[in-house]
Amino acid sequence: MKKISKIIFIGGNRYREDGPLIGFAKECQKQKIEVMLLVDKERINYPTETIGSFKTALKKHNIRYKIVKSIDKKTIKDHLKADTIAFSVNCRWIIRKDIIELMDNNVFNYHNSSLPDQRGAACHSWRLMQGKTNSHLTIHKINPGIDKGEIIIQKAIKFPKTCKNLMSTYKYTEKFEQILFKKFLTLKKYKVTQQNENNSFYWPRLDTPKHGLINWNWTANEIKLFCSAFDAPFKGASTFIDKYRVFFHDVELADMKTYFHPFQAGLVYRIKNGFYYIATTKGGIKIKEIRVEDKKNKIIKSFKIKLGHRFITPSEELSLALINKNKY
Repeated sequence: MKKISKIIFIGGNRYREDGPLIGFAKECQKQKIEVMLLVDKERINYPTETIGSFKTALKKHNIRYKIVKSIDKKTIKDHLKADTIAFSVNCRWIIRKDIIELMDNNVFNYHNSSLPDQRGAACHSWRLMQGKTNSHLTIHKINPGIDKGEIIIQKAIKFPKTCKNLMSTYKYTEKFEQILFKKFLTLKKYKVTQQNENNSFYWPRLDTPKHGLINWNWTANEIKLFCSAFDAPFKGASTFIDKYRVFFHDVELADMKTYFHPFQAGLVYRIKNGFYYIATTKGGIKIKEIRVEDKKNKIIKSFKIKLGHRFITPSEELSLALINKNKY
Protein backbone atom coordinates (compact mmCIF):
# COMPACT_ATOMS: atom_id res chain seq x y z
CA MET A 1 0.00 0.00 0.00
CA LYS A 2 1.18 3.50 -0.71
CA LYS A 3 2.31 5.75 2.11
CA ILE A 4 -0.65 7.33 3.90
CA SER A 5 -0.30 10.95 5.01
CA LYS A 6 -4.03 11.65 5.47
CA ILE A 7 -7.28 9.74 5.84
CA ILE A 8 -10.65 11.22 4.97
CA PHE A 9 -13.07 9.24 7.12
CA ILE A 10 -16.69 9.13 5.95
CA GLY A 11 -19.35 8.12 8.46
CA GLY A 12 -18.90 7.91 12.23
CA ASN A 13 -19.47 5.89 15.37
CA ARG A 14 -22.14 3.31 16.06
CA TYR A 15 -25.19 4.31 18.11
CA ARG A 16 -24.44 4.47 21.87
CA GLU A 17 -20.90 3.22 21.28
CA ASP A 18 -17.50 4.84 21.85
CA GLY A 19 -16.23 3.37 18.59
CA PRO A 20 -15.11 2.36 16.17
CA LEU A 21 -14.35 5.70 14.47
CA ILE A 22 -12.88 7.36 17.55
CA GLY A 23 -10.46 4.46 18.03
CA PHE A 24 -9.48 4.46 14.36
CA ALA A 25 -8.80 8.21 14.42
CA LYS A 26 -6.74 7.95 17.61
CA GLU A 27 -4.59 5.24 15.99
CA CYS A 28 -4.03 7.58 13.03
CA GLN A 29 -2.95 10.32 15.42
CA LYS A 30 -0.42 7.95 17.00
CA GLN A 31 1.02 7.21 13.57
CA LYS A 32 1.13 10.92 12.60
CA ILE A 33 -1.56 10.47 9.95
CA GLU A 34 -3.78 13.51 9.44
CA VAL A 35 -7.50 12.88 9.92
CA MET A 36 -10.62 14.56 8.56
CA LEU A 37 -14.13 13.22 9.17
CA LEU A 38 -17.11 13.89 6.91
CA VAL A 39 -20.26 13.19 8.94
CA ASP A 40 -24.02 13.70 8.55
CA LYS A 41 -26.07 15.88 10.91
CA GLU A 42 -27.84 12.90 12.49
CA ARG A 43 -24.76 10.84 13.36
CA ILE A 44 -22.86 13.84 14.78
CA ASN A 45 -25.42 13.92 17.61
CA TYR A 46 -25.40 10.17 18.28
CA PRO A 47 -24.87 9.34 21.95
CA THR A 48 -21.69 7.46 22.84
CA GLU A 49 -21.37 5.00 25.71
CA THR A 50 -19.12 7.07 28.01
CA ILE A 51 -18.14 10.39 26.34
CA GLY A 52 -21.44 12.21 25.82
CA SER A 53 -22.43 12.97 22.23
CA PHE A 54 -20.33 11.96 19.24
CA LYS A 55 -19.62 15.67 18.63
CA THR A 56 -18.32 15.97 22.21
CA ALA A 57 -16.10 12.92 21.71
CA LEU A 58 -14.61 14.33 18.50
CA LYS A 59 -13.78 17.62 20.20
CA LYS A 60 -12.31 15.85 23.22
CA HIS A 61 -9.92 13.85 21.02
CA ASN A 62 -9.11 16.76 18.69
CA ILE A 63 -10.55 15.02 15.65
CA ARG A 64 -11.39 17.43 12.82
CA TYR A 65 -14.80 17.01 11.25
CA LYS A 66 -17.24 18.62 8.83
CA ILE A 67 -21.00 18.09 8.75
CA VAL A 68 -22.15 17.45 5.17
CA LYS A 69 -25.43 16.59 3.46
CA SER A 70 -23.85 14.31 0.86
CA ILE A 71 -20.53 13.11 -0.51
CA ASP A 72 -19.49 14.60 -3.84
CA LYS A 73 -16.25 15.38 -5.70
CA LYS A 74 -16.10 18.98 -4.50
CA THR A 75 -16.40 17.95 -0.85
CA ILE A 76 -13.60 15.41 -1.26
CA LYS A 77 -11.39 17.78 -3.27
CA ASP A 78 -11.57 20.36 -0.48
CA HIS A 79 -9.72 17.94 1.79
CA LEU A 80 -7.35 16.21 -0.62
CA LYS A 81 -3.58 16.32 -0.32
CA ALA A 82 -0.77 14.01 -1.41
CA ASP A 83 -1.00 10.40 -0.25
CA THR A 84 -4.62 10.66 0.91
CA ILE A 85 -7.05 7.74 1.14
CA ALA A 86 -10.76 7.71 1.95
CA PHE A 87 -12.08 5.30 4.55
CA SER A 88 -15.77 4.62 5.16
CA VAL A 89 -17.00 3.65 8.64
CA ASN A 90 -20.75 3.21 9.25
CA CYS A 91 -21.41 5.36 6.20
CA ARG A 92 -24.98 5.78 4.94
CA TRP A 93 -23.95 7.26 1.60
CA ILE A 94 -23.15 5.30 -1.53
CA ILE A 95 -19.67 6.32 -2.67
CA ARG A 96 -20.03 7.07 -6.38
CA LYS A 97 -17.72 5.97 -9.18
CA ASP A 98 -16.45 9.50 -9.87
CA ILE A 99 -15.22 9.82 -6.28
CA ILE A 100 -13.53 6.41 -6.43
CA GLU A 101 -11.74 7.49 -9.62
CA LEU A 102 -10.80 10.84 -8.06
CA MET A 103 -9.14 8.92 -5.22
CA ASP A 104 -7.33 6.63 -7.68
CA ASN A 105 -9.27 3.66 -6.26
CA ASN A 106 -7.89 4.29 -2.76
CA VAL A 107 -11.31 4.19 -1.10
CA PHE A 108 -11.85 1.58 1.61
CA ASN A 109 -14.64 0.49 3.91
CA TYR A 110 -14.76 -1.12 7.35
CA HIS A 111 -17.59 -3.66 7.39
CA ASN A 112 -18.04 -5.16 10.86
CA SER A 113 -19.37 -8.44 9.50
CA SER A 114 -18.70 -11.15 6.92
CA LEU A 115 -18.52 -10.61 3.18
CA PRO A 116 -20.04 -11.57 0.85
CA ASP A 117 -22.59 -13.37 3.04
CA GLN A 118 -23.59 -10.39 5.23
CA ARG A 119 -23.80 -7.45 2.85
CA GLY A 120 -25.91 -4.40 3.53
CA ALA A 121 -26.80 -2.86 6.88
CA ALA A 122 -27.82 -3.97 10.39
CA CYS A 123 -25.71 -7.07 9.74
CA HIS A 124 -25.45 -8.20 13.36
CA SER A 125 -29.18 -7.72 13.93
CA TRP A 126 -29.84 -10.03 10.98
CA ARG A 127 -27.14 -12.43 12.24
CA LEU A 128 -28.68 -12.57 15.73
CA MET A 129 -32.10 -13.13 14.14
CA GLN A 130 -30.68 -16.15 12.30
CA GLY A 131 -28.98 -17.52 15.41
CA LYS A 132 -25.51 -17.40 13.84
CA THR A 133 -22.44 -17.15 16.07
CA ASN A 134 -19.69 -17.02 13.42
CA SER A 135 -18.79 -13.87 11.52
CA HIS A 136 -15.86 -11.71 10.36
CA LEU A 137 -14.58 -8.16 10.57
CA THR A 138 -13.73 -6.95 7.08
CA ILE A 139 -11.84 -4.13 5.39
CA HIS A 140 -12.46 -4.02 1.65
CA LYS A 141 -12.06 -1.73 -1.32
CA ILE A 142 -15.14 0.21 -2.34
CA ASN A 143 -16.61 -0.11 -5.80
CA PRO A 144 -19.97 1.23 -7.06
CA GLY A 145 -21.82 -1.85 -5.75
CA ILE A 146 -22.96 -2.29 -2.14
CA ASP A 147 -20.20 -4.09 -0.19
CA LYS A 148 -18.97 -5.79 -3.37
CA GLY A 149 -15.37 -4.55 -3.44
CA GLU A 150 -12.24 -6.69 -3.19
CA ILE A 151 -11.40 -7.83 0.34
CA ILE A 152 -8.13 -6.49 1.76
CA ILE A 153 -8.11 -8.05 5.21
CA GLN A 154 -10.50 -10.06 7.41
CA LYS A 155 -10.63 -11.30 10.99
CA ALA A 156 -12.74 -14.35 11.87
CA ILE A 157 -14.96 -13.93 14.95
CA LYS A 158 -16.90 -16.52 16.95
CA PHE A 159 -19.27 -14.88 19.40
CA PRO A 160 -19.70 -16.47 22.85
CA LYS A 161 -23.15 -17.14 24.31
CA THR A 162 -22.83 -13.96 26.39
CA CYS A 163 -23.15 -11.89 23.19
CA LYS A 164 -26.93 -12.04 23.10
CA ASN A 165 -27.66 -8.50 21.90
CA LEU A 166 -26.03 -5.79 19.79
CA MET A 167 -24.43 -3.99 22.72
CA SER A 168 -22.58 -7.08 23.94
CA THR A 169 -21.73 -7.97 20.32
CA TYR A 170 -20.07 -4.60 19.68
CA LYS A 171 -18.32 -4.65 23.05
CA TYR A 172 -16.83 -8.04 22.19
CA THR A 173 -15.54 -6.87 18.79
CA GLU A 174 -13.99 -3.59 20.02
CA LYS A 175 -10.46 -4.84 20.59
CA PHE A 176 -10.46 -6.94 17.41
CA GLU A 177 -11.55 -4.08 15.16
CA GLN A 178 -8.85 -1.77 16.54
CA ILE A 179 -6.21 -4.46 15.94
CA LEU A 180 -7.55 -5.00 12.40
CA PHE A 181 -7.40 -1.29 11.57
CA LYS A 182 -3.88 -0.95 12.96
CA LYS A 183 -2.81 -3.90 10.83
CA PHE A 184 -4.41 -2.25 7.78
CA LEU A 185 -2.40 0.94 8.35
CA THR A 186 0.87 -0.99 8.51
CA LEU A 187 0.35 -3.14 5.40
CA LYS A 188 3.29 -2.68 3.03
CA LYS A 189 1.45 -4.50 0.28
CA TYR A 190 -1.65 -6.60 0.11
CA LYS A 191 -3.25 -9.29 -2.00
CA VAL A 192 -6.91 -8.66 -2.72
CA THR A 193 -9.53 -11.40 -2.55
CA GLN A 194 -12.46 -11.36 -4.95
CA GLN A 195 -15.87 -11.95 -3.40
CA ASN A 196 -17.76 -15.05 -4.50
CA GLU A 197 -21.17 -13.89 -5.73
CA ASN A 198 -22.58 -17.40 -5.28
CA ASN A 199 -22.20 -16.94 -1.52
CA SER A 200 -23.64 -13.43 -1.34
CA PHE A 201 -26.58 -12.35 0.81
CA TYR A 202 -27.86 -8.77 1.15
CA TRP A 203 -29.96 -7.39 4.01
CA PRO A 204 -31.40 -3.83 4.29
CA ARG A 205 -31.34 -1.35 7.16
CA LEU A 206 -33.60 -1.87 10.14
CA ASP A 207 -35.50 0.67 12.21
CA THR A 208 -36.52 -0.63 15.65
CA PRO A 209 -39.90 1.17 15.97
CA LYS A 210 -40.86 0.30 12.37
CA HIS A 211 -39.60 -3.24 12.02
CA GLY A 212 -39.20 -4.66 15.53
CA LEU A 213 -42.76 -6.00 15.93
CA ILE A 214 -43.29 -9.48 17.36
CA ASN A 215 -45.44 -11.99 15.50
CA TRP A 216 -47.06 -14.32 18.03
CA ASN A 217 -47.37 -17.05 15.40
CA TRP A 218 -43.61 -17.53 15.72
CA THR A 219 -42.04 -20.13 17.99
CA ALA A 220 -40.40 -19.30 21.33
CA ASN A 221 -36.93 -19.53 19.84
CA GLU A 222 -37.86 -17.38 16.83
CA ILE A 223 -39.25 -14.69 19.14
CA LYS A 224 -36.20 -14.85 21.40
CA LEU A 225 -33.81 -14.43 18.45
CA PHE A 226 -35.92 -11.59 17.06
CA CYS A 227 -35.91 -9.78 20.40
CA SER A 228 -32.12 -10.16 20.66
CA ALA A 229 -31.76 -8.45 17.27
CA PHE A 230 -33.58 -5.31 18.48
CA ASP A 231 -32.35 -5.25 22.10
CA ALA A 232 -29.75 -2.92 23.65
CA PRO A 233 -28.51 -0.41 22.68
CA PHE A 234 -31.89 0.07 21.00
CA LYS A 235 -35.39 0.22 22.44
CA GLY A 236 -36.29 -3.44 22.06
CA ALA A 237 -38.73 -5.54 20.05
CA SER A 238 -42.33 -4.61 20.70
CA THR A 239 -45.94 -5.75 20.77
CA PHE A 240 -49.17 -4.47 22.33
CA ILE A 241 -51.17 -4.99 25.50
CA ASP A 242 -54.62 -3.43 25.69
CA LYS A 243 -54.14 -0.05 23.94
CA TYR A 244 -50.46 0.31 24.85
CA ARG A 245 -47.25 -0.57 23.03
CA VAL A 246 -44.72 -2.53 25.06
CA PHE A 247 -41.01 -3.17 24.52
CA PHE A 248 -39.17 -6.32 25.66
CA HIS A 249 -35.61 -6.61 26.99
CA ASP A 250 -33.57 -9.68 27.99
CA VAL A 251 -35.86 -12.34 26.58
CA GLU A 252 -35.06 -15.96 27.54
CA LEU A 253 -36.58 -19.34 26.74
CA ALA A 254 -38.74 -21.12 29.30
CA ASP A 255 -40.75 -24.35 29.64
CA MET A 256 -39.58 -25.60 26.26
CA LYS A 257 -41.04 -29.08 26.84
CA THR A 258 -44.52 -27.68 27.42
CA TYR A 259 -47.00 -27.70 24.54
CA PHE A 260 -49.04 -24.54 24.17
CA HIS A 261 -51.92 -24.36 21.69
CA PRO A 262 -51.62 -21.43 19.18
CA PHE A 263 -54.63 -19.80 20.90
CA GLN A 264 -52.55 -19.54 24.08
CA ALA A 265 -49.73 -17.64 22.34
CA GLY A 266 -49.15 -14.24 23.91
CA LEU A 267 -50.80 -15.06 27.26
CA VAL A 268 -49.00 -14.36 30.53
CA TYR A 269 -49.16 -17.70 32.35
CA ARG A 270 -46.73 -17.13 35.24
CA ILE A 271 -45.16 -14.22 37.13
CA LYS A 272 -42.28 -15.34 39.33
CA ASN A 273 -39.11 -13.76 40.74
CA GLY A 274 -39.65 -10.63 38.67
CA PHE A 275 -40.02 -12.55 35.39
CA TYR A 276 -43.08 -12.57 33.16
CA TYR A 277 -43.68 -15.94 31.46
CA ILE A 278 -45.49 -15.84 28.12
CA ALA A 279 -46.80 -18.75 26.04
CA THR A 280 -45.80 -19.22 22.39
CA THR A 281 -46.51 -21.95 19.84
CA LYS A 282 -43.45 -24.00 20.90
CA GLY A 283 -42.53 -23.48 24.51
CA GLY A 284 -42.52 -20.23 26.44
CA ILE A 285 -40.42 -17.13 26.93
CA LYS A 286 -39.64 -15.21 30.10
CA ILE A 287 -38.88 -11.51 30.29
CA LYS A 288 -37.32 -9.45 33.07
CA GLU A 289 -38.00 -5.98 31.71
CA ILE A 290 -41.16 -4.87 29.91
CA ARG A 291 -41.51 -1.18 29.07
CA VAL A 292 -45.09 0.06 28.62
CA GLU A 293 -45.57 3.29 26.64
CA ASP A 294 -48.43 5.55 25.65
CA LYS A 295 -48.94 7.05 22.18
CA LYS A 296 -46.52 9.87 23.03
CA ASN A 297 -43.78 7.32 23.85
CA LYS A 298 -43.94 8.12 27.56
CA ILE A 299 -43.45 5.27 30.05
CA ILE A 300 -46.59 4.28 31.95
CA LYS A 301 -45.35 3.08 35.35
CA SER A 302 -48.85 2.65 36.73
CA PHE A 303 -49.79 -0.12 34.28
CA LYS A 304 -49.52 -3.52 35.95
CA ILE A 305 -49.14 -6.67 33.84
CA LYS A 306 -51.17 -9.48 35.38
CA LEU A 307 -51.70 -13.20 34.92
CA GLY A 308 -53.97 -13.85 31.96
CA HIS A 309 -53.06 -10.63 30.16
CA ARG A 310 -52.47 -11.22 26.48
CA PHE A 311 -49.86 -9.60 24.26
CA ILE A 312 -50.93 -9.19 20.65
CA THR A 313 -49.57 -7.49 17.56
CA PRO A 314 -52.39 -6.48 15.19
CA SER A 315 -52.05 -7.84 11.66
CA GLU A 316 -52.03 -4.31 10.19
CA GLU A 317 -48.99 -3.46 12.33
CA LEU A 318 -47.18 -6.59 11.17
CA SER A 319 -47.97 -5.73 7.56
CA LEU A 320 -46.53 -2.24 8.01
CA ALA A 321 -43.35 -3.74 9.45
CA LEU A 322 -42.91 -5.76 6.26
CA ILE A 323 -43.77 -2.87 3.95
CA ASN A 324 -41.67 -0.17 5.65
CA LYS A 325 -38.33 0.27 3.92
CA ASN A 326 -35.18 2.10 4.93
CA LYS A 327 -32.61 3.19 2.38
CA TYR A 328 -29.21 1.46 2.54
